[in-house]
Amino acid sequence: MPLQNPALEGYYVVRNFWNLYFNPRERKFTNCGPRGDCHYSHELFVLWAVAVAVQAVVDGARLYPELKQQIPDAIAIFQRYKNDKVKGYCACENNGGDDRDIYYDDDAQVCSAMLSAFEVTGDKRYLDQGRELTLFLMGGWNDDPKAKTKGGMKWHITKPYLNACTTAEVAKCCLQIARHIPNEAKSYIDFAARAIDWQLKVLQDPGDKLIRDGVQADSDKVDDMKWSYNTGTTLSCCSMLFAATGDKHWQDRANELATAATDPNVFFYDRDYPMELRYWRDPSKFNQLLIEGLADYLLLAKPSQEMNERVTNEVARHLKMFYTYSRDERDGLYIESFEPNTTFPWVYDNVYKKQYAGHEKGPGMKGEDHDDHGHVTKSIMGAGSAARVFFQGARVCPQLN
Repeated sequence: MPLQNPALEGYYVVRNFWNLYFNPRERKFTNCGPRGDCHYSHELFVLWAVAVAVQAVVDGARLYPELKQQIPDAIAIFQRYKNDKVKGYCACENNGGDDRDIYYDDDAQVCSAMLSAFEVTGDKRYLDQGRELTLFLMGGWNDDPKAKTKGGMKWHITKPYLNACTTAEVAKCCLQIARHIPNEAKSYIDFAARAIDWQLKVLQDPGDKLIRDGVQADSDKVDDMKWSYNTGTTLSCCSMLFAATGDKHWQDRANELATAATDPNVFFYDRDYPMELRYWRDPSKFNQLLIEGLADYLLLAKPSQEMNERVTNEVARHLKMFYTYSRDERDGLYIESFEPNTTFPWVYDNVYKKQYAGHEKGPGMKGEDHDDHGHVTKSIMGAGSAARVFFQGARVCPQLN
């Protein structure tokens, strides 16, 4: 059956992965269920994967109130990763208080999930947790006077790499919390504006307008890798800054980024195919943030009718592709790949070779989607990312024909 209701598909994925991965006895996500029967490969999950899954639960609860009952257990999982000494959250559970294990971008996704949980439930505990974490994140700004590249957010608590995902995701948390604490709003908005101004001046490619990955603080040589989520998170922030300030500068930058993100000639499209067959080639854990950025753009940046249609058509096309090529019909869960040739063998043979006839690439699943023996594997990262692809996509395309 073709995809018709993206939000409902996201709901099915959340219910599916909650039943599979949440262990009610241990009150956390693991690959081992209550009976000790382990699914797939690793028993525990890193913070990034947990944050994406929790955000998916919260996204779903906005639309399906019955999912609200999962929010307390979901948010509580984060406390297993908290480092009370510095108020940040570690990449691995119970790491013994080692503050070398803290990544600001992971923590920003945790923060966004907490603030979203407050928005959905009204429980001020989540706002307090989000505020504490936002203030910690803002402390990751690079203010080293000896740095060759000034400004920007550090990626890691002890490493001087200044990257796009951290800078935009922290700015996004600031803009999110500014809506809920009016007497502190200006400081958060000013910080976000400074961060995104740095991002655009230092990391935006002046040619195609995509956001490049980052730069070392002791260098001025920018890493030219252009992941889809860096453009997506920056687009969210520009749209939110326009909504918060009314400054047309941010609307113009949002238009620029949205145009780039939907141009089939840019870097993160697979340009080996004819124009009409090109697609975002990054995995779902990145593309979910690009889709969120495009949804924020349509909601907040007041785009033209032409841009509205352009974004809507592109998001709809990718939702249908993802559903067709990445969904495992046997269990309703998703692999991470967005690339149609790196799908299940039976989908490759029966669907891909027909749709891409004359332009086929060879088969073979991505490393994150199979084990050492070639068997298909799933993960909570893939499940959470898939749910967010559909929930965020539903903000753009509530129904598909």
